Amino acid sequence: MSREKWWVVAGPNSDWSLEQRANGDHVVVNASTAEEHVLNGYQWMHVKHADAATGTPEHALKVLGEGPPPFGRWTELHGT
Repeated sequence: MSREKWWVVAGPNSDWSLEQRANGDHVVVNASTAEEHVLNGYQWMHVKHADAATGTPEHALKVLGEGPPPFGRWTELHGT
C-alpha cells in the first residue's frame, strides 16, 4: 500500500500559495518575502471540491507525495 498522500498549501491565511505558470511549472510562492520554489517531480491535480477543514478552495492545486514538499506550509488533504 502506498504511503503517498495529497497535500495542499496550509490555510487561506498562509503567506504561501501554489501557482501554475504559463510555461507549465508549478511554483510555491511566499507573498510576504517573494520567495519562490519550483516543484519538480511531484504529481499534481486540481482539487475537485472545496475543503473547509483545510481552507482549500475548489480548483486549487494539490500535490502527491509521501510527505509535504520541503518549502511552504502544507497540510494533508482528506477530501478530493
